[in-house]
Amino acid sequence: MTPETGTAWLTFTSSEGALTGDKLGFYGFGTKFSGNKSSVTDSGTLFRCDSATYLDYHYGCIFKDVNDVFTLTVDSEVKESADLIWTAQHRPDETFPISEASKSIPGSVASGHPLTRTTEANQQANRNESIRQCKIFFGQKYSRGGRDCDEYPYASTAEGSKTGGVGTAHYAAQPLDGPQNQKAGSRLNSFFNDQRILREEDAFYVKLVDAAGSDYAGPTKPSGVAMPVTYPQCQNSALPDVQSVQTQAPPVDRFLDYAKTTPDGWTGGDSTYSVKLPDGRIAYLFSDTFLGPLNADGTRPTNARMVNSSIVIDDNGTLSTITGGTKNNPDALMPSAIDNRWYWLGDGMIANVDGTNYLQVMFQEYRGTHDGSALPFAFARNVVATFSLDDLSTPIWIDPLPSNIGVAWGSALLPASRSGDGYTYIYGVSNDQTNKKMHIARVKGSDLTKVGDWQFLRTDVTGDNWMRAESEGNTILPGVANEYSVTPWNGQFVVISQDSTEAFSNKIRIWSGCDPYGPFGFWVDHDEVYRMPETGLWGSYGDPNIFAYNPHAHPVLQSGGRWTLSYNVNSFDNSVSPTGTHYRDPSVYKPRFISFLLVPSTTVTLSSKQFQFIE
Repeated sequence: MTPETGTAWLTFTSSEGALTGDKLGFYGFGTKFSGNKSSVTDSGTLFRCDSATYLDYHYGCIFKDVNDVFTLTVDSEVKESADLIWTAQHRPDETFPISEASKSIPGSVASGHPLTRTTEANQQANRNESIRQCKIFFGQKYSRGGRDCDEYPYASTAEGSKTGGVGTAHYAAQPLDGPQNQKAGSRLNSFFNDQRILREEDAFYVKLVDAAGSDYAGPTKPSGVAMPVTYPQCQNSALPDVQSVQTQAPPVDRFLDYAKTTPDGWTGGDSTYSVKLPDGRIAYLFSDTFLGPLNADGTRPTNARMVNSSIVIDDNGTLSTITGGTKNNPDALMPSAIDNRWYWLGDGMIANVDGTNYLQVMFQEYRGTHDGSALPFAFARNVVATFSLDDLSTPIWIDPLPSNIGVAWGSALLPASRSGDGYTYIYGVSNDQTNKKMHIARVKGSDLTKVGDWQFLRTDVTGDNWMRAESEGNTILPGVANEYSVTPWNGQFVVISQDSTEAFSNKIRIWSGCDPYGPFGFWVDHDEVYRMPETGLWGSYGDPNIFAYNPHAHPVLQSGGRWTLSYNVNSFDNSVSPTGTHYRDPSVYKPRFISFLLVPSTTVTLSSKQFQFIE
C-alpha cells in the first residue's frame, strides 16, 4: 500500500460485551509483520465499544488511552458560566457556599483530579442540593430575571454538590444568566456525546480558553474613573446649631411598655434603624434581639431566646415583632449559613425595582475569632437583602456586595428620594479599632442590588473622582463609628455619629457639608450633640462593663426642626445567669431616644474660621 493512493479498512465484529442493559467491551488491535524466520508484532492501541443508549448515538467505539479534556471556549454565549468555573478552579474560597476551611475544587488539568460522569439519579440529587444552596445564599427567589442556579463541578459528575461536597464545600453554586447556563450545558452535553463519556466510567478535565485558543485569564472587574466629582454651590451656608435637647423622647416609652407586656416579641435589641413603609407604618430594624416574655418581677429569664436580627413594626402606636423561623422556633431574619458566622444588619430603605416597592436592608456577616478579647468577632462580608412588603420575615433576594477591602457597608443610607441628585448613597466604615473612617459609594436610582453600577468616592491631590472599583475608593471622614446617619438639612447634609477617636467614647458629634459626599466639617467647640450618660463606672449604672454606641438620626421621626436620634446601651458582661447584667436588669440592652432642635446658626457659616473642614 502507498498512503498517497489507497486506504486500508479494518473491520471487526464485537461480542456481546459485559454488564446488563448498556454493554461495554474493550479491544485492542495490532499489526504482525512476518518474515521467513521471524515475526514482529506491534501491540497496537486499545479502544472501547459500548451501547450507551443515553448518548445521541446509542452504539459506538472510541479510543480511551487518556483522560478527556472538555475545552470550553469563552465567548458572550457562556461567559458567566465560564467565569464561575474559572473562579472555582483558581479562587475557590471566593465561591459559594462559603466555608470556614479552605476549599479545593477539582476538575482543572492543573489539579490532577478529574471529574467523573455520574448517574442520572445522582445528577438530580446534585442539582437539588445546588438549588438549596442558591436559596440559602441568594434568596428564595434567586431566579429573578431568568437566572438559573449554575454549579461547578457539574451536576452530572460524581464530584457535584451532593455526591462530592460532603464536609468542606468543594464545589461552587451561584445564580447566573439562564440562557448562558443552558448554552454552556449544551456544549458539555455535545462533548459527552462526541467523546462517548459514560456514566460511572469516564473521567475528564475542564479547560477554559479564549477565542484565540489561549488559556482564559478569568473574569475582569470594573476599574478606573466612572466620572469626576463635582461640588455644587451650597444652598445655605449657616452651620447647624443643636438646641433644646430632650431625653426620654418618643417612642422610648412605647418600646418600654411593649417589652414589659409582650409574650414573645422584642424585649431589647441594638442597631435601631428605622424605615417608613409605603403604607405609613414604621419598621424598626434591630440586630441582636432578646425575645419575651420578661419575668413578673421585670427580670429576664435565662432561657430567653436571642436572634441576630428582627423588625419591630410600629402601626400607629401598636408594636409587633417580626423574626425569621417559626412562632415556636424563631430565628434571625438572615440565619447564619454555616457555624461560627452570623449577620448583623445595617441601614435599610424602600427600593423600587421594576415598578414594585421592596424593603432592602444591608447586612454584614461576621465570624467568631475566639481570641479572648472583649469583642471576639471580625468582619467577613457584606450583602443586601430584599424583602417583599407582604412578608418581611424572609428575604426573597440576597445579593453579595463589595467586601474585598474590609469596609462594612451599610453604616448609613441616603436614598435617592432624599439625596437631591438621583443617586442613593451608601456609607461604610473602615475596619479600625479606633478613629474609624467613613467610606462612600453610590448607585443611580434606588436599587442597591445593581452592584455593577456602584461608584466609590476617591479624593486625593490628583483630583476627586467616582471610581468603578471598591479598592479605588478611599477614606473620607475620620472619627465616625460603625453606625451613623447622613441626613439632609437646610440645603446641606448632616452627619451624626459617636466619636470614635477614642474607644467607647460617650460623645455624640455632628458634622455638616454641602453635598452627600462632603467634604464634611464641624463647628469648633459646637460639634457635641449629647453625652451618653450610661457608660462606665461613673455613668448612671455605676458599672464599668456598661458602654453606649451607634447613635444615628431618625428622619422618620423628624418633626419640623426637632430631630430624634437613638443610641444603644450594652454590657461586656455576657454571662447567662440570674445575676448576669442582661438577665438581672433588662433595662440595659435597649435603645435610648433623645430629641433636639437643629436650627441654623445666626453668627457662623461654612466660610467662618470656626468651621473646620476635614480633608
